[in-house]
Amino acid sequence: MRWMLAGWVIPATLLLVSSVGAQGVTTPSITSPITGQTLQGQVAITGTTDLPNFASAELDFSYTSDETNTRFPIQLMTQPIENNMLTSWDTTTISDGNYILLLRVYLTDGTFQDVSIKVQIRNYSVLPSPIPTVTTTLPAIQIPTPMVIVPSTTPTSAPLPTPTFLPTNPAVPNVNDVYSGFWRGALIVLLIFFAFGIAIRLRRS
Repeated sequence: MRWMLAGWVIPATLLLVSSVGAQGVTTPSITSPITGQTLQGQVAITGTTDLPNFASAELDFSYTSDETNTRFPIQLMTQPIENNMLTSWDTTTISDGNYILLLRVYLTDGTFQDVSIKVQIRNYSVLPSPIPTVTTTLPAIQIPTPMVIVPSTTPTSAPLPTPTFLPTNPAVPNVNDVYSGFWRGALIVLLIFFAFGIAIRLRRS
């Protein structure tokens, strides 16, 4: 009895897991490209439309600046796709700009599920150049080694200036020279008086 019960429980468990796995995907997805990606030329769009009660799916695009939400069809799908290529989009047929990709899956009960991403088309305009990263290396700061000045405890007297004797002034008269000049002058005066006396005597005679 126990083996029979185990035999029924195991297949029932596997059936339940398989059913949950099949019903696990409840929303569509676009796996490539990703939101914000810049597209050029032929672009492969991949994703998943394999939802329970799948009826059909369509992939459209619209302008992000279009407030009327006008959609332009890219591909209509009648078979569910699971994580595979949905279609190839030729972006050269439209002008450069910002667009919205919309994937809509219709279900058999009349409802639908949407998923959308924003992309940029740049076929005819120059792509913006990345801003280079500037790395600034600051120079190493060299701190000078401080000098410690230790005051001396032994007082040091300043050397006294050595007197310098001036040379003898030649204009200062010598004592001997003074006496010699005096007697020389006196002798000259006596000779003058003597000559003057002789001249008077000769005139009288």
